[in-house]
Amino acid sequence: MINREKIGKRLAQLRDELACPGEDAWSQVRLAEETGLTRNVVARLEQTFSGSIEVCLTILHFYHHRGYNISWIILPDNTTVSKMALSDTTRAIDAHLVESELEEFKQMLGIETDKLLSRLTV
Repeated sequence: MINREKIGKRLAQLRDELACPGEDAWSQVRLAEETGLTRNVVARLEQTFSGSIEVCLTILHFYHHRGYNISWIILPDNTTVSKMALSDTTRAIDAHLVESELEEFKQMLGIETDKLLSRLTV
């Protein structure tokens, strides 16, 4: 079940993140101007994510274009989802880093296991 209020809060949170360092926070008016929506529509989206499909898709497309992950916005439980959309390059780099970390952990675990076994055989 879609929790429209939760999605609205996430949209408001993302709007707060749009400002560049040193820039004033984005208002609903500015977001409306950037998306071609009205301030009232933006306010309604940020409260209850209600409106026509076209309006909902407009705001989702806007955030997607800015690098945000649509899944993070709309999934009921987004705790395991990145807020930012990951490119294929980023995914490959992340996978490589995880693989590297796991290999180091495996080596460390092997050394500790060897130490433990040597104490048991003495």
